[in-house]
Amino acid sequence: MAERSSPRAPRTGRTGAGGRAVPGAGPEGPPGSCSAAPGLLECRRCRYLRTGRACCQMVEALLAVLILICSSVSYGSTGGYTGLPSLGGIYYYQYGGAYSGLSGADGEKAQQLDHRFYLLKLPIARAAVAVGGCLLVLPCVLILVGVLRLPWHFPAWLLLECILDIVIAIGIVPALYYFFHFLLGVYNSSVCKEREQLYQSKGYQGFRCSLHGAEIAAGLSGCIAVMAYLLSAGLSVRGYRTVHKLKQKPVELYEL
Repeated sequence: MAERSSPRAPRTGRTGAGGRAVPGAGPEGPPGSCSAAPGLLECRRCRYLRTGRACCQMVEALLAVLILICSSVSYGSTGGYTGLPSLGGIYYYQYGGAYSGLSGADGEKAQQLDHRFYLLKLPIARAAVAVGGCLLVLPCVLILVGVLRLPWHFPAWLLLECILDIVIAIGIVPALYYFFHFLLGVYNSSVCKEREQLYQSKGYQGFRCSLHGAEIAAGLSGCIAVMAYLLSAGLSVRGYRTVHKLKQKPVELYEL
């Protein structure tokens, strides 16, 4: 029988185990590889950034940044009422701008009270900055672990991640209680009351002994972080079940 004259089209698929062709694995690389992907998030490694766990971890990182910024408001300010005689009796206060009206003994007393008030708030401000920094590093590490596909190679990591998320979510609750309890103790102190009366006697109303917006925002960010970590824990359990199920059906996973 004469052979067909038409040339046979070259096979672009790569043969797998048993001689069966693997669809989509041509010269551009295996499915999901970066060279075959039309976009960055289609890359096999970067595809993790589209998952629910990655979204929760990015939200956790954002909330940690907010906690860090709001906590640094009290930590970054040195406190103290600084006189600038060269400006003709105008005094600069770091919490609110330029003021006049405090001079002599009142100015020195205001400076002492501001410094003492700052020292009272300094321990909780440092603790809040440290907690915010730790909460920022952790989700960044987990995102890197997910991009490197460690949970796929070691599914037990997802259970460890779930336990870690639950521990952090539970730990944030007493941390928030201690944060506000400490601040309320500072605002109820005699130093704060005396400082408030001194500035009110000169007509200044921005030095009340109450929580300010940055501290409230840090607390709200912490409450939202608790819900984000609990949701991330639930997604970790679901991810473990999915990986465990797909590990038992490698042929179907490879053909997807």
